[in-house]
Amino acid sequence: MAAKGTPSVASGFGGAGMSLMKSGVNNPNPILHGGMGQAERAFSAGSTFLSGLLAISASQFIGAPLKLVDPKFYDSYMAWTKESFAVLMTTITQWWSPTLVRVSGDESMKGQLYQMDDGTLKCNFPHRLVLMANHQLYTDWLYLWWIAYTNKMHGRIYIILKESLKQLPIFGWGAQFYNFIFLSRKWETDKWRFKQAFNHLRNPEDPMWLLIFPEGTNLSEVTRAKSASWAKKSGTTDMKNQLLPRSTGLQFCLQELKASTNWLYDCTIAYEGVPKGMYGQDIYTLKSSFFEGRPPKSVNMYWRRYRIADIPLDNDAVFGRWLTNRWREKDYILEYFYKFGHFPACDAVSAMQAVEGKKPPQHAKAISTEVKGGGWDEFLSIFGPITTAAGALSSVDMTEPLNFDAILGKVAMQQQLNLLELGKAPITTKSQEAIRGALQAANLQKALPPGLMDKLMKELPDTQEKMQKLLANSGFPDIAARAANAPAAKAQLPPSAQQSIRKAALQVQQGVIRASPPGRKANSVSSIPVGGEASNTPRKPTTPNPAKSMQKSMPMANMQAMVTRPLSTMAVQTAAKTLRNAAAQRAKQNGAVLPGQAPPKKASVNGSAVPKKVNGVAKTTSPLTAANLAAAAKKPPAGSKAVGTQKSVNGKVAAAKKPPSGSMAVGTQKYVNGKKA
Repeated sequence: MAAKGTPSVASGFGGAGMSLMKSGVNNPNPILHGGMGQAERAFSAGSTFLSGLLAISASQFIGAPLKLVDPKFYDSYMAWTKESFAVLMTTITQWWSPTLVRVSGDESMKGQLYQMDDGTLKCNFPHRLVLMANHQLYTDWLYLWWIAYTNKMHGRIYIILKESLKQLPIFGWGAQFYNFIFLSRKWETDKWRFKQAFNHLRNPEDPMWLLIFPEGTNLSEVTRAKSASWAKKSGTTDMKNQLLPRSTGLQFCLQELKASTNWLYDCTIAYEGVPKGMYGQDIYTLKSSFFEGRPPKSVNMYWRRYRIADIPLDNDAVFGRWLTNRWREKDYILEYFYKFGHFPACDAVSAMQAVEGKKPPQHAKAISTEVKGGGWDEFLSIFGPITTAAGALSSVDMTEPLNFDAILGKVAMQQQLNLLELGKAPITTKSQEAIRGALQAANLQKALPPGLMDKLMKELPDTQEKMQKLLANSGFPDIAARAANAPAAKAQLPPSAQQSIRKAALQVQQGVIRASPPGRKANSVSSIPVGGEASNTPRKPTTPNPAKSMQKSMPMANMQAMVTRPLSTMAVQTAAKTLRNAAAQRAKQNGAVLPGQAPPKKASVNGSAVPKKVNGVAKTTSPLTAANLAAAAKKPPAGSKAVGTQKSVNGKVAAAKKPPSGSMAVGTQKYVNGKKA
């Protein structure tokens, strides 16, 4: 039976395989780089990883205040930083540890796995699922995160980790921003942490992949002995290629999420080149994989899925037996793989019979691909927020103290405008699963040619424009002609709508820099205009709040890369531009007060300023401001004449009067005993 008590925890960064100094034992691949080459690769890979990690961490801190302004936008922004980490790890793996990946599955995975024309893998998994896997190596989580990358879900994956990883500098901080779940392996404490985390993950419309390793840690000589000891104590037959699973954590996750999540996906991972009786973590270390050029010969995945409604979750003992049976099947599948080098096309029992020679082997078809990212543009986008923030701050007028509340309010207001301006970003269906269902329902109403339907299910167009292009290039003339004449949603909004948006944005900016009543308390951060305090007194807004409903109608599932990236930079740029405009407007009207200087006070009678009179003539005094000081420095002394107005005598300019000989400038005379020298 499955072990009870300790919930599932991903080992993450633990284990011997994380050694940077030890070379792999019995690694079947030859060493490709000598001492100098390894040093160069260690420096280049390490510097790339650290620079990317620091950039992502800085981006997280830059976006942290958004949680106070717009929690939904904050979640999307942090999902983008999570995407950035997946891109970073994918790129480093592609450049320094290129790995062959083979993916296959049983009948339940039909229509879920595709290989694109360029050889890359595309997964069509649902936007919400719980993912369980056996834990063979410390890099299991990396390859599973890459699977989420192929499904455009790498920003919405949540991993269960050891509590000790929470304290790691940079990585631990980032994982907390990602809402990863940290467990102490004490169920009384961890149950409460699970509940807290699931309060954030229950919404069925929010995309979520929850990754869990029921074995609790990766396979090694030490953990192998502990599993055998537990099997002997509980009277259970031990596994040959895995550890006995722990049922408590997984059962609790499924019970909490069953109302909003339909599927439990199971991945069986196997690494090629691990000799019998040895463990992957001892062969494929960080040094061998990234520095010596000896990564795993191939990473192999076998996928199955189960409907959560069909799993016995209400009885602990029955669920424990169910989970143990699934792990026993995985063990048979791994036996088949280690003997034949392929996963089976038959069920697990038949696979074990083929291993014993009682049946002929039947290999499953597999997609062979490599871990690849999106190229330089995608990698460099990791550094976008910090470079944009640095550029914006360098151009902000720092002659006055910054009002950070006003900046945050402006970012929230501008974010709503940006959602409107991003009409080129399509409003998609809630999930790829919904798109598939819509296509199948449409096909039942009026059947499409088989080849076209297969292409639609493979591409899953999520906008009308993409659908139009796909049909136009389908190879069926009648369908292409009808698609060409169909009124599809173009990539941009109509000119009239764009003009309305620009007009609304201009009105908002003008309203922001307009003077506002001073000295009154703000209702909320979003009501604070730049350059003046907000008011609790009801007053008409300068413009209507632009389309709050737009935020609700634009789902973030599979759209973070299209929506969040532009917003993260546009909001900072626009806020900085508005600050500069507001400062310039105030300087034009009132003068820019020097840093630390109080605004000038004006005497008033019945609310109107009373100028001073000199010899019966009203005389105004200018405030001591930076603008007036600069103007005063340029103004000629009283009594002087401008060039071209000097008095001429006999065609010659009259010489200026010179001071008497021996006289000195005022303030420079020498005094002796209180008298002029």
